[in-house]
Amino acid sequence: MEKFDVIIIGGGPAGLVASKLVKAFGKSVAIVEANKLGGDCTHTGCVPSKTLLKAASAVYEAQHLEKYGVSVNALDIDTSNVLSHVKSIVDEIYSHETPDIFEKEGIAIIEGFAKFVNASQISVEENLYEAKKFLIATGSSPLIPNLLGIETVSYLTNETIFSLPKIPKSLLIVGNGVIAIEMATAFNRLGSKVTVVSRSSGILKNGDKEISDILLDSLKQEGIDFVQNLQLKSISQNDEVELVIQKDNQEQSLSAQEILFATGRKPNTNLNLHHANVNFDEKGIKVNTYLQTSNPNIYAIGDVSTPHKFTHIAEQEAIVAGSNIGLPIKKTINYDHIGWCVYSDPEYAHIGLTYDEAKEKFSDVELISFEYKNSDRGYTDVKRTGVIKVVVSKSGKILGASILGERAGELIHQLQLAKTFGLSFDKLSKMVYIYPTFADIIKQTSKKYYISRLLNNPILKALKSLASLFKGKKS
Repeated sequence: MEKFDVIIIGGGPAGLVASKLVKAFGKSVAIVEANKLGGDCTHTGCVPSKTLLKAASAVYEAQHLEKYGVSVNALDIDTSNVLSHVKSIVDEIYSHETPDIFEKEGIAIIEGFAKFVNASQISVEENLYEAKKFLIATGSSPLIPNLLGIETVSYLTNETIFSLPKIPKSLLIVGNGVIAIEMATAFNRLGSKVTVVSRSSGILKNGDKEISDILLDSLKQEGIDFVQNLQLKSISQNDEVELVIQKDNQEQSLSAQEILFATGRKPNTNLNLHHANVNFDEKGIKVNTYLQTSNPNIYAIGDVSTPHKFTHIAEQEAIVAGSNIGLPIKKTINYDHIGWCVYSDPEYAHIGLTYDEAKEKFSDVELISFEYKNSDRGYTDVKRTGVIKVVVSKSGKILGASILGERAGELIHQLQLAKTFGLSFDKLSKMVYIYPTFADIIKQTSKKYYISRLLNNPILKALKSLASLFKGKKS
């Protein structure tokens, strides 16, 4: 039986980051992975989806060159190799995280599914392994609704959609979250007739409603159909997939060549966790602020335990958990300043609290906003759809921010930096911004806040009152 200081179960982004860190602390480390290293992010999530979105954006821009004053007499776009291109990018990135690369660094790779035998041992393909500490980073899987006829249908999830041989003529997408919106954006621009189906109204429920509604209208203008506030009744498949829904007390059927379920995620907890005294429920493994489970020698990170299911958050948890495993001084995880981005077009990025959330939590908050259509760079690049909204406390600290628009995912980091290090929002107005850039939207909102704060300064108000008084006496 092989023994290690630390065994990491799961070779996705979180597991890979943790393995290198723990190894750097001088520990003997093994990673157990049932599939390929890199996990969902490399193979079925971030990498293929953003590659597909970039290809879709290129197609869209080529079809709309007239907005730049460019005329095209004939345009024949062939998308037959797009999914092959996506696979080539995935393969290229995977080439930097193959098992042999990690083994050369002294990190053992164990292939197979892990099951706990007891609190210090696991079984993988009938072989036993022992460790002083474990780190669980097994991720999550698509959550499929319990729908009549579902077992007879070859439906798609994020794990299978990038393996399609070609772009489908039509695509039904069930869901209204991040995966649904990104895939609707991509496949619509690549030529699929896309219909997005959801039980509730609106999209992206965790975000700012006004911004989500603006994005929804933009997607509708591009030709994506949205059918909302309905019940899913049944599904079947012949030449096409047929989804029966009930809306406004009437049943109707929707059909398409393919159907994608983007209806949430479920944690991968099938590890015989009870043998290791690890508590979990349907939401995932329970951890404390040190990312320890109910068994202090077993940690859990990433989608299997956190409600914040993003790669960058999983990697941050890997740093915290890896440090706690390897060092005597314990670190805690803090989610106060985290952000996320939906890579639709326009992009939607967010950090912290929305305005409504901030009003519930604090007595005195202010909302400052600015629209892309008022930015010179928005005009030069013909990217006028979008808005920035910054929520500020009474003391001037940033409580949250949302950006909908071109390069939102990049721009949000300036606000995230200010929020993380407690800078007053008005200080951002004192930078000299390069002109013309999209960062102008941050300059303009911070300037608006600075002027508002200046005009409402009690000392300035008092001086103005005194000036008015003296002026009155002289007259």
